Amino acid sequence: VEVIEDVRIEQIEQGAPGMSARHILFDNGRELFADVVMPFFGLLPAADFMMGSGVDFERGLLVSTNLRTTDQNIWAAGDVCQIWSPEENQYRFYYGWKNVKKMGEIAARNMTGDDIHWETATDQKLFIDKHKQLVSPYWEHD
Repeated sequence: VEVIEDVRIEQIEQGAPGMSARHILFDNGRELFADVVMPFFGLLPAADFMMGSGVDFERGLLVSTNLRTTDQNIWAAGDVCQIWSPEENQYRFYYGWKNVKKMGEIAARNMTGDDIHWETATDQKLFIDKHKQLVSPYWEHD
């Protein structure tokens, strides 16, 4: 396993027959051949403005499954919040634009009187498809 930090990927191409599955081109001109590419991004919610507000906070704003914070007049959506997971008995982040879009819709409807509860919009798992390609619904877009 090789971890490469502080670079941008310009392009990922299919590897040549008999070679590694992926050919990666970086913005600094470096090239790499690999069987698997797993990009990770350091995310830190911008929630400093909520410090001192009385809203419970860990690594993000803590919200119930209807996206309400511990202040009954404040809802939160997006990567700024950690949503309670009854199945896991803990708060957790949900990433990906489909999840974040759904959070915004749920929070907005709940602010106007609905009581809709969060369910994951996108499976965030990786898997190998029948063509032996690494895929995830998390990466798909409309």
